Amino acid sequence: MRATSARRVAVAPDTQPSAMVADLRQRIAALETLPTPELRTAWLAAWGVAAPKAARRRLLMLGIAWRWQAEALGGFRPETARRLAALEKAARRDAGIAAGDIAAAARPRPGARLIRDWGGTRHEVRATHDGYLWRGRSFGSLSAVAKAITGSNRNGPAFFGLRGVKGEEG
Repeated sequence: MRATSARRVAVAPDTQPSAMVADLRQRIAALETLPTPELRTAWLAAWGVAAPKAARRRLLMLGIAWRWQAEALGGFRPETARRLAALEKAARRDAGIAAGDIAAAARPRPGARLIRDWGGTRHEVRATHDGYLWRGRSFGSLSAVAKAITGSNRNGPAFFGLRGVKGEEG
């Protein structure tokens, strides 16, 4: 499905635009004239959270317009909303992710051994319930362990092969 212009409101062909829809169209059209900082403020008002830092004008306008349309015209049909919620729940369950704990799913389970050869030495790290253990020292993150091993800041999960490194395929 192709994204529609932020200036248009989807109205069923057999439905006459009401004053509410006409007002909504005007509000959406006015987004074009707002400078980006004001669009970010409008996003915050519409969504209740700050806009993504990298969001460009077009995304800000589309996101605000979608939210306004959903509020004015009812958003998703109830069966669509239920289906989306069920899909999200199933995806979290299948990935072993408790609601709101996405970061925890990326961590190795307690007892897991991570092995990395670096500088001619084999380094073994054990995952614990509250972090990682390397050479008898506790660390709160794999990145802290990787820094202790290499002496420089590193992406810990990538260093230990748990995540792809920029430039790698796959």
